[in-house]
Formats: sequence, C-alpha cells, structure tokens
Amino acid sequence: MGVGGWAGKLRKSADRLLSRFEDPLEQFELARRRQLELLGDLEHRLLLAQPGTKEEANLLQAKQNLEGRIAEFQSIIVRLKASKSAGGADSAADRLEEEMQRLAEDARRWG
Repeated sequence: MGVGGWAGKLRKSADRLLSRFEDPLEQFELARRRQLELLGDLEHRLLLAQPGTKEEANLLQAKQNLEGRIAEFQSIIVRLKASKSAGGADSAADRLEEEMQRLAEDARRWG
C-alpha cells in the first residue's frame, strides 16, 4: 500500500474513531493512541523492508507524516486540557473546530 493509501486509511480510521465520542479531549486522546499503534506497526514493517527500496522510501514518508500527525494531536490535547482547566469551554469548542478544519486541510494535502 502506498503512502497515499496509508494516509487515506489512517484518515478514515481517525474520522470513524472521532465520531464515536462526544468529549473532544477523549476523541483526540483516542486518535493519538491509535496513531501511536499504527506508528508501531509501521516501524515494524520498516524493519522488514529492504534498504534503499521504494517500499522503504514510502514507509519512511508515511512514518514522517504519521509522526507529524501525532504531534499535532498531542498539541491539540495539551491546548484542550489547558482550556478545560481555565474554564474556557466555549473558546475550546471554537479552537477545536479550527483544529478540525486545519487537520482536514492537512489530510487533503497529505492524501
């Protein structure tokens, strides 16, 4: 499966998982955990790939994309926790909407 296929599958899985929950913090934490699991699987596949092959290059690109996505989710989680502790539920919802739009744009760009 190419990088585009992997990104599409990842995006669909994340979307499906995110739609199951009402609490945005739970949504992002679950999505981040799932992506960490996918990263572990990807790293295992990378160990099995022949060095210098197109497969290795595709896996390395997918790993880089996935690590970036995980970092984004972690950043969102930190901001949501901070806004929760500050009592900014309304502003957190606005930021969540902005983050979801930005992630959708990133997914289109990566896909």
